[in-house]
Amino acid sequence: ELVTLVTVAKFIGARRVLEIGTFDGNTALNLAANTPDDARVVTVDLPEDWQGGFHIEVPTDHQNVTDRAVTGRQYRNTPQQAKIMQVLGDSAKLEWDQLPGPFDLAFIDGCHSYEYATLDTKNVLQHVRPGGIVVWHDYGQIPEVSRAVDETTGLKLVRAISGTRLAVVIACPLASSPAAVCG
Repeated sequence: ELVTLVTVAKFIGARRVLEIGTFDGNTALNLAANTPDDARVVTVDLPEDWQGGFHIEVPTDHQNVTDRAVTGRQYRNTPQQAKIMQVLGDSAKLEWDQLPGPFDLAFIDGCHSYEYATLDTKNVLQHVRPGGIVVWHDYGQIPEVSRAVDETTGLKLVRAISGTRLAVVIACPLASSPAAVCG
């Protein structure tokens, strides 16, 4: 899946990349290593001092929070660190207009609840450039993520990538909404 994601980034020449859900930073590191020298990878995860509360109520079985001390450890002290901007905060409360978009590529792999997956998708679609690519992780595996993606983007427009838990869509503006998806 990581190879697929970085291949997409290289193919489209992504210079502005957004990742929701940093975990240990391996994805951010690989995206930074496989994008042009002037690229910026923005990765979002909960802050180190997170006290266990979410902005939106999340069922216990969807609280996929890792040890806060490991967030981003893979890219720390590497040549790629300069290309990576770590944003610490709850994605449901982010000041999205403060992020350095619009993004060429967005990868959503944050909280797996329906509500968060829906809100992350809507926010990302408003901050990805026309023709930009949005990729979701755990599509087809976690029903809440799949439902949120299908309902927010339109089932027929999302393409699952065979042999992975990834789904992809191309973003495009429509006159009736700030951002939408193209087939």
